[in-house]
Amino acid sequence: MSDRFADRLDPATYVQDEPVGAGTSDDYSGWVYVPDRLFDRIQHLARAYDLHVLPSLDPSHRNALDHDRTTGLIEELEFLGDVVNDPPLLKAIEVLRNAASLAARNPLTSRTFLIEGP
Repeated sequence: MSDRFADRLDPATYVQDEPVGAGTSDDYSGWVYVPDRLFDRIQHLARAYDLHVLPSLDPSHRNALDHDRTTGLIEELEFLGDVVNDPPLLKAIEVLRNAASLAARNPLTSRTFLIEGP
């Protein structure tokens, strides 16, 4: 691989990026965050694979996903995690998938899953 693009695979490249957050609370407690350029990359890949939930999200607004859409999001993130070889992207996918899974799996505490950008 050319060194010209090596920074794309270096997590330090994204440290200063604006965050895209995900969680269930309105006060942002317990939310997780991924760099906006990695979230954008996830969405571009989702469009390329004709996925449905990820491309429909608008990271500049609050997106409220019900249980069914959260489950679809988890499936799409798992698919993307299986087809990419990009360490920073895989970490962002894992962070979002784990947060969505936590929100979806416990019916007693399951709430709307929120995704919101800067």
